[in-house]
Amino acid sequence: MDKFHLIGIKGTGMSALANILVDLGYDITGSDVERDFFTVKKIKNRNIKISLFSKDNIVDDRIYIASSCYKDDNVEIEEIKKRKLQFYYYHEFIEQFFKCKKIGISGTHGKTTTTSLVAKLLEDKQTTYLIGDGTGKGVANPEYFIFEACEYKNHLLNYKFHYLVINNIDLDHPDFFNTIDDVVNTFQNAANNAKKVIINADDIYCQKIKHKNILTFGMNKADVCGKVLKQQQRGYILQVDIKGQKYEYLLPFPGVHMIYNFLAALAISYENGINLEDIQQKILSYKKPSRRMEEYFYYNNIIIDDYAHHPLEIKMCLEAVKQSYPNKKIIVIFQPHTYSRTIKLKESFRDVFKGEKLYLAKTFTSKREENNIELDEEVFKIFENAKPFSLESIKEIKQLNDSVILFIGAGDIDNYIKKIL
Repeated sequence: MDKFHLIGIKGTGMSALANILVDLGYDITGSDVERDFFTVKKIKNRNIKISLFSKDNIVDDRIYIASSCYKDDNVEIEEIKKRKLQFYYYHEFIEQFFKCKKIGISGTHGKTTTTSLVAKLLEDKQTTYLIGDGTGKGVANPEYFIFEACEYKNHLLNYKFHYLVINNIDLDHPDFFNTIDDVVNTFQNAANNAKKVIINADDIYCQKIKHKNILTFGMNKADVCGKVLKQQQRGYILQVDIKGQKYEYLLPFPGVHMIYNFLAALAISYENGINLEDIQQKILSYKKPSRRMEEYFYYNNIIIDDYAHHPLEIKMCLEAVKQSYPNKKIIVIFQPHTYSRTIKLKESFRDVFKGEKLYLAKTFTSKREENNIELDEEVFKIFENAKPFSLESIKEIKQLNDSVILFIGAGDIDNYIKKIL
């Protein structure tokens, strides 16, 4: 049986892959930085040993898989290449290892939630899935491999898809994409590698994708077309018309973005022969991924933890919070994710937080960017009306009454919730 060592195992995709490989019976170890992330709990639940990066972790009897964040300047990758050991980057390994039907979930926003919804709706099939909150499940001889396909640095172009879902197309990752046309071109090239493409018919940039075999979903005119019959505080009554056949569902989650995520998952279900009458029960037992509108209770306050880090994601998150808690005050603690995104989209960030009571945490930097005091100051100037967030701010937050306390960002802002609770 092969043994694998994962470099950068705390990453969302890498940790999910580690869990899949454990399920398949492989011996797994991993390494990363000392900093803890929300994925660590899921790794430790599988009794996977995590070490700090060191060339001492490199032994001859393992196959090595590295996060795409790490290059030859990583001490372990340098040692592996020096010793000419078997080595893959994450996206290379995914493509060559999983030989079944690949269902790739792509798009700028909503990949993680949609992937988890598809995995839930196809749970009666033999499925292996990789979800971007660190959740992974592996089964032997699967019929499907369901996974997130991220556009960053064109990584999704490494895959050949049986189905490719494109939820939406927006300008993000400005350290790599210069214009929205660059992003559209990447998704078009990904579509060229798919047997069938499932796209959001309501998204103006998705409409530009060309393919001989397209199924559409949306809320205006689409093959899988949703219509809200009733909006409630905690969700919707939704009617869905699939090529003339009508179905009705209770969606027990707020936010219009969740309707689109559901319609995308429903389209995949329809394509793969799932009984659409059985889906209601699956939806009622569905659990959202980690850090997606995750709720905690603190006296008469609601603490919400969400991964939103792009202006559009933040807008959708705020709308969902206001739908769920229309009578509560909202206090936002935002941790920007990368200087490049925050500075490039600064006008959109200003707009989305206009009128909100905002605390601003220090920008989360990862392997993509180094800490930079001058850029920290530039980011703080974008949010002129925000209060700087620090450990001292927690004392103020603990005094809040009858409020929604919203922690948002793709870094480690969720660690402060533990300090409050």
